[in-house]
Amino acid sequence: MADHPAQAAPPAGGPPVNVARLRLVLRRSPRYLAWRALDSARRRSRRPWSYAYARLLTDRSLLASLGARDVDTLWRVLSEQPFFICARARAQTVAAFRGEYPDAATRIVRQADAVLRHEFDLLGSGPRPLGARLPWHTDFKTGREWPLVYCMDIAYDELDRPTDVKVPWELSRCQHFTRLGQAYWLTGDERYAAEFVAETSDWIDANPLARGVNWACAMDVALRAVSWIWGFYFFAESAACRDPRFRGRFLRALYVHGEFIVKYLEKADLNGNHYLCDGVGLVFLGCFFRRARAAGRWLELGRAIVEQEILTQTTADGVDFEVSTAYHRLVAEAFITTYELLRRSGESVPAACWDRLERMCEFVQAYTKPDGRAPLVGDADDGRIQILGGQPVNDHRYLLSTAAIGFERADFKASAGVCWEETFWLLGAEAPARFRRVADGGAPPASAAFPQGGFYILRSRDAHLFVDCGEVGFGGRGGHGHNDILSFELFLNGFNVVTDCGAYLYTASREWRNRFRSTAFHNTVQVDGEELNRFIEPDALWQLHYDARPAGASLQTGPRADCFRGAHRGYERLSPPISHTRLIAADKAHPAVLIEDEIGGSGRHDLVWRFHLDPSVTAAIDRDDVRLVCNGRVVWFMPIASGDALSLSLEDGWVSPSYGVKVPATVLVLRGTVPIPITASFLFAAERLSRDERAAAASSLVAAC
Repeated sequence: MADHPAQAAPPAGGPPVNVARLRLVLRRSPRYLAWRALDSARRRSRRPWSYAYARLLTDRSLLASLGARDVDTLWRVLSEQPFFICARARAQTVAAFRGEYPDAATRIVRQADAVLRHEFDLLGSGPRPLGARLPWHTDFKTGREWPLVYCMDIAYDELDRPTDVKVPWELSRCQHFTRLGQAYWLTGDERYAAEFVAETSDWIDANPLARGVNWACAMDVALRAVSWIWGFYFFAESAACRDPRFRGRFLRALYVHGEFIVKYLEKADLNGNHYLCDGVGLVFLGCFFRRARAAGRWLELGRAIVEQEILTQTTADGVDFEVSTAYHRLVAEAFITTYELLRRSGESVPAACWDRLERMCEFVQAYTKPDGRAPLVGDADDGRIQILGGQPVNDHRYLLSTAAIGFERADFKASAGVCWEETFWLLGAEAPARFRRVADGGAPPASAAFPQGGFYILRSRDAHLFVDCGEVGFGGRGGHGHNDILSFELFLNGFNVVTDCGAYLYTASREWRNRFRSTAFHNTVQVDGEELNRFIEPDALWQLHYDARPAGASLQTGPRADCFRGAHRGYERLSPPISHTRLIAADKAHPAVLIEDEIGGSGRHDLVWRFHLDPSVTAAIDRDDVRLVCNGRVVWFMPIASGDALSLSLEDGWVSPSYGVKVPATVLVLRGTVPIPITASFLFAAERLSRDERAAAASSLVAAC
């Protein structure tokens, strides 16, 4: 453990009361409050079970439940069960991998060697040497260590301290085990297997069942179980794993993960990715321990969750209801991985689930930019089910690579480009050949509307726009959604021009959390300094009032331009009410995009337009226009209507490409105190136009819409 003083244990009655959370809970229905009270009582009552169960589960009782005569026999039987990888096919798998990805082994070994040195780069920490013994209970970015007390008594969201519980959670997910395993298979070096044994043994010593922060969230327990099972199949036949004492201890510890998840499910009146991941863990554990009666119940429950939640948590057009591209990737990966494991295990998955998963992949295909990056829309914590490849964190095309094979879709194949490493390890050594057998010639992605999900994608010559015109997220409660209605991202003339700002942090800083989800951090119009959706209070980090309801959203395609039009009601609460309607037109003849905003109402108001530029873009004001440059390519920003009424400036801003990381960026800002109604138009184009030319281009595009 790290050499930092432990937090004083909370009182026996539980953690300190979070007043903001209490106020939010009290807004719920009496039925929900009764259920919540009963669930809380059940969790408190399980304290004695949690302290006793791990001691009562012996090798003998585990063997009896699984019908095995000794630990070594059980280990062998488990290692021969269906999984994504198989030790018997190791030589064939390694040969195929080296043939398909000749440069990957060097990267994998380098990353695995960093793990051997206990050097980790997690959640924006940068590479950090963590010492001989990993600090499982510590936010190593700040030194904060959580106490070894009953997990339900831990106050882990300490908003008055700059600490982040996600750091020990992320380390304890053990998702680096796949990298160790790949390095072991590729090299045969027993150091990687020995590290797996040492880390799991140390984790078991440091984290007794239900004690400490690493048991406080069932989702993290579930994802740790997934990582340990991947590690088992990579290292099952290694010399380091031959000790029967380790084998028994490891299997017992893994088994109690299943019992814990069942007893501490993150079920609520509206379930999100946490509950889904609980189900994923139960499917993995149920398949792994399938010979045990309890594991059969885990599998049945896990299956029910992953089959029901794909229909509940995603819209009919395939968008995750948490309205975040990063969380869409997480849940899509959860469904792909779990359904494939069920298929390999001889279990069927309903056709409706496969159909919805295909719709989810169509959304991934639509939002993927020409450079392969996903928009930074909504929250993002870099969450994964497992990490099998080396692609950048915001490249989701590996999902399309897997989907191209699973659904035999030529268009998915074309959008994926290659059979990604993630697909290889998930579908096996034959995956690249299967990928090549999928027909070529899929039609390039066109503009697409996802009206139930609230997103619209415009594609035209050299342009890709991702537009938000949906609910605030999580059933209108906020969740992982931001104040971003009518905001957009723009890729034009070969580079990312306008970007969302991302999320940056959660509980580590209420100030930064609220700034990154605020109206000012998105590419839309702010009126009188008001938020699109009011914050409930500063500590309510996952809740927003649902003020900005979408209205009249539509996508129109045509030979001249593809157009989006939409509005919201966020400022109708003001007196007098104010409306905002936005038209976005993507020119099909020229690399140009028109933004036209109609602000309706009466009186004089402070209006601010913000366009957050990608960090790679340099900007310079040239008279009334702005020249935007990236790698020698140029896009001009040109005000058209009402530009004279607004002052133009370039201001400092921030973009968070991944959790815990923020980089400086430029914000293109127009502001003014003006009478409304007002219409303001702006053109982004690869060529600078005269005032008459830009006005004519705008009129032509508006007429086409």
